Amino acid sequence: MQLSIIIPAYNEAQYLAQKLDQYLAAWSADTEFLVVPNGCTDDTPSIAQSYADRFPNVRVHVIPEAVGKAMAVRAGLQRAQGDWVAFLDADGSTSAAEFQHIFNARRDADGVIASRWAPGARVENRSGLRKLASYVFAGVVKMLFWMPYRDTQCGAKIFRRELIQRILPCLRVRNIAFDVELLLLCRRAGAQIVEYPTHWVDRSDSVIIGSPLKLVRSSLSMLWTLLTLRLRFFPFIAPRP
Repeated sequence: MQLSIIIPAYNEAQYLAQKLDQYLAAWSADTEFLVVPNGCTDDTPSIAQSYADRFPNVRVHVIPEAVGKAMAVRAGLQRAQGDWVAFLDADGSTSAAEFQHIFNARRDADGVIASRWAPGARVENRSGLRKLASYVFAGVVKMLFWMPYRDTQCGAKIFRRELIQRILPCLRVRNIAFDVELLLLCRRAGAQIVEYPTHWVDRSDSVIIGSPLKLVRSSLSMLWTLLTLRLRFFPFIAPRP
């Protein structure tokens, strides 16, 4: 199996069926889709299961509690079987065609991360508040960790499974700053991660993105997490060209 695609989903009944239809039509039957609903109060789990009943390459792992995207992705990473492992938001921000471009960009690298800030990227429907929050967060990450990536938080990433298996036991972060921890662990492992300018369609009504108030609260939580990560990785972090 070449590729496993993990789709964390919290109350994404509005988008999930459309997302799965699009991706199942675009990718071959040997691509594994692993949907991980967590804490859902809508029909997301039953929609996911209806696809698993019809398509042998779709699997569902339901987490009854609302554990958040980080833990849902981690659960998917633990169960993925493909040589390459990807995770994507359930809201359709990354189309199947765009994901194919991202996947093709991996070449000889150990992973590819989509970027909304790299030159050539296109972002649609993004509010000024979310754009500002993303820009500020990216600046803080750059200042604290000197990583070469312009956008650590874009919800489309692909890695070699062997790399994920090496770093998975070291993952600790439970909020959506887990992407930063993941990339820090990849760098510490000596992995080569490519950043790809993506076409991103922002879903402002997605529960994953949340309201402006939720965005502010999440930003404060992530800032605290970044500071703890800075202390944790201090002996490893150093400026690089």
